[in-house]
Amino acid sequence: ASGNLRGVGRGDLQPAAAVAEPGAGVNESLTQRLADCGQDHLLEETGSLDPAILERFERQLESIDWEALKSLLDAPGEPGVGVVESAAAPELPHLVGQHEADSEQARACGEQRIADGRVAVVTVAGGRGSRLGSDRPKGLLPVMPVSGRTFFEHFAACIGERSRRAGRAIPWLVMTSPETDGPTRAYFDQQQHFGLDPGQVVLFQQGTLPAVEIGTARVLLSAPGRVATSPDGHGGLAEAMRRAELFGWLSARGVDSLFYHQVDNPAVLPPDPLLVGWHHLRDSQMTTRVVSRRTAEERMGVVLSAAGRTRIVEYIDLPRSVAAATGTTGRLRFWAGNIGVHVLDQQVLAHASGLPWHRVDRTVVHVPGHGSGQRIEPDGPNAWQFERFIFDLLAEVETGLVVEGDRARDFLPVKQASGEDSLESARAGLVALHRSWLEAAGTRVHPEVEVEITPGWALSAEEVLDRVGPDDAVETRTILE
Repeated sequence: ASGNLRGVGRGDLQPAAAVAEPGAGVNESLTQRLADCGQDHLLEETGSLDPAILERFERQLESIDWEALKSLLDAPGEPGVGVVESAAAPELPHLVGQHEADSEQARACGEQRIADGRVAVVTVAGGRGSRLGSDRPKGLLPVMPVSGRTFFEHFAACIGERSRRAGRAIPWLVMTSPETDGPTRAYFDQQQHFGLDPGQVVLFQQGTLPAVEIGTARVLLSAPGRVATSPDGHGGLAEAMRRAELFGWLSARGVDSLFYHQVDNPAVLPPDPLLVGWHHLRDSQMTTRVVSRRTAEERMGVVLSAAGRTRIVEYIDLPRSVAAATGTTGRLRFWAGNIGVHVLDQQVLAHASGLPWHRVDRTVVHVPGHGSGQRIEPDGPNAWQFERFIFDLLAEVETGLVVEGDRARDFLPVKQASGEDSLESARAGLVALHRSWLEAAGTRVHPEVEVEITPGWALSAEEVLDRVGPDDAVETRTILE
């Protein structure tokens, strides 16, 4: 593997000790399975491992489905882009526009569904803030512009307020990854579940798969006695919920719809009754919110209609000529960008199986073997990771729905350390949004001050109309709660 070697240099080499047989200390059945899958290199030098580390390593190896991994490696690469060559933008009856006449009916329907206990929230929170310069889980990072509240605090406040209005505790499921689970659980405990009933909050882990070296198809080691793994993507939600026995838990509480969102978009106010209502009124099995893409190059999935199905295609799978195509008005032909906000039928998700795997190129730090502490830090992608995407379910359901949202109101992602899609831009977007709510009510807001509206004060521009008016003004940095 290419990269920069760190650790013991050549001048530090010592005479070798007696070499243990490959697979020393590992049971024969596991040894044979690894050999059958072409991964028996993982057993080389295991005799050099401390017994406790070897025991942990063997448990990790036993937990991996090696036959499934071999099938993924033997399968052909990603499907071609031919499916989108004759595709079209999503159209009625599968598309609901921003200014649909029945929006108030849909919102009222959603509020009733929530009040009836039919809706739970799923927050996908498996990522760390690595790109943002932090090793902490993203959900623990401060995002709100005035209060400095974290993503989790903000979403908990939304769910708490919606629960208060509904007169019942809305179940909140938080899917973590192995690297975010511990810190996230500790944070929820430290914050006493943000004032929510602990019985309504469930944290559970998504699955993982080994990272495989590009070119050799050999599984990598992250450290002596430890396989390098990565989360199996948000499409692993169904399997993770199945392992945690959450489908039965939800059914026992009367829940039949899941409001799904990702942790790094503070514009989401879960669960959104408008989206829930449209989902129910249109008898949809999966409903997704979209916003207009800014440019043909924007890195977001695209919702389109192809082969008789509404589906979401990753931007990397769109040929440039297709991605940049425009209609007669100059709008991008494929304008509908996926923002990772969905409503899912619980039973459809519970029976979902066989979502396609996607092979993703990643940069994975690793060690060459159990007997070496040298860390190889590649300069670029060196490994394949396998992920499933929840949005692939849209092409599988019988009835899917796409609801157009307002980008300024619905999508303020935090993906980068600076510039667009950063914590700074999200905070600025929240200030601009909350300012617009106040100004729509006739309230004067000083152009240079920050203002933040908390969920307990108002959840929409319409609710602000009942709070303030033309006689009010905001002259200093303000939080309304």
